[in-house]
Amino acid sequence: MDELDEVRPLRERKKDLTRRAIHDAAMALALDRGFAKMTVADICAGAGISERTFFNYFPTKIAAVLGLPEAPLSEAQERRFLEGAGPLMDDVCELVAGLAGGPEADIPRVKRLMGFEPDLLAALHQWSSGARKMVISLVERRTTPERARLAVSLAFAALMLHADPEYATETTGRATPARLRETIAKLCAVGMGQD
Repeated sequence: MDELDEVRPLRERKKDLTRRAIHDAAMALALDRGFAKMTVADICAGAGISERTFFNYFPTKIAAVLGLPEAPLSEAQERRFLEGAGPLMDDVCELVAGLAGGPEADIPRVKRLMGFEPDLLAALHQWSSGARKMVISLVERRTTPERARLAVSLAFAALMLHADPEYATETTGRATPARLRETIAKLCAVGMGQD
């Protein structure tokens, strides 16, 4: 148990464990049977929960497979960003990297699944579109609307490339702020004809 777990209430830790069990069961079924051949009832049986409990944690089986959080940003993430005093792009990368939560061990499995399950990639894009709007709104509180849109667009382009199973196959880990900044630098170099 790490220091963060020691200060978090037991109820919160139990919720995290249940959420993780649902995600693990959904991921295992998707890898084993394929997404189309699994049901919410199958996921519930694998996680040892009721369907009612399932829907307290995830709105759909796609969300369960991808482990997508209900709210893209926590209040703590929002507060940290608004109080940030660093360069805007660095803070935006920190914020956007925080959207890609979940265990790092899942990233290769999710990428592999997205390679042959187009519904999952489409769902990830839909979720990220809503998250993007939320992030733009937050960033606008620190800068102009145009600058906010540009900064967030760059960070999300880097995030989507990071999630794309056909791009940079050696990129298997989490989309960290540093990795997002590296990808943004590459995007900018191509945009400026410096490739």
